[in-house]
Amino acid sequence: MLIFLFSINLVYGQSIPNLTVGYGDRYDILPKLGFNTATIEDYNKAFSSNHIVNKTPAVERKNLVIPTGKGKLKFKKYSFSADQGDGFRGWEYKGYLPQLKMHILVSNHVSESLGFSDLVLIDSTNVSQHTIASIGDAAVEIPIPSPNGYFLAYYYNQVYTSNSCFIGVLAVRKGKAPFRIKLSEYNSFETDNWAVEDIRWVDNTTIIIKAYTLKKIDNENSKQFAYYTARLRQENNK
Repeated sequence: MLIFLFSINLVYGQSIPNLTVGYGDRYDILPKLGFNTATIEDYNKAFSSNHIVNKTPAVERKNLVIPTGKGKLKFKKYSFSADQGDGFRGWEYKGYLPQLKMHILVSNHVSESLGFSDLVLIDSTNVSQHTIASIGDAAVEIPIPSPNGYFLAYYYNQVYTSNSCFIGVLAVRKGKAPFRIKLSEYNSFETDNWAVEDIRWVDNTTIIIKAYTLKKIDNENSKQFAYYTARLRQENNK
């Protein structure tokens, strides 16, 4: 329901083709990632393809203005004011992924005094959108493209449970109108043994995780880091 609310608030007076990906039931029928231990040296050598262009969008009458190949789109700018009550709060602009030609935004909504958000990728050429569903209340982290751009890896650290996370990998495929490309679920992984600090790509089909566990040291939480690597597993035949 929240994703629907976010979509209708996307652009005033305009209908935008939307594809929501990242649903748990779709990941459940696909192969799981299997992780092996790695080293900090492996991590430091890995390719970091998170080349996000940090743009500052124009603002017109409290609306973010995003340029696209179909003209300018306007989004209600997120308000941090705490006295607004329940309802749609607006959008935050997170940057631009030049490899995919997509803008990165986060949509924010409040219901019964609880905050919810979703990460949305807006195609800068044809304005179609991909919403990446979250397994929790907050948006997933910004997805990291593989060096060849054929996959996106992202993660979500559980808010209410320490040392727990979800990792998802989406396939990037050529789409048909109105989508220039289409994202689809590919591999996933969940654990309650550690959370994610960062994801990098070793090559086009292998990711490396900088993971951490929170431990109490002198009455303060301290991050203990470890490193894990996993190779993507081919999809099941459908």
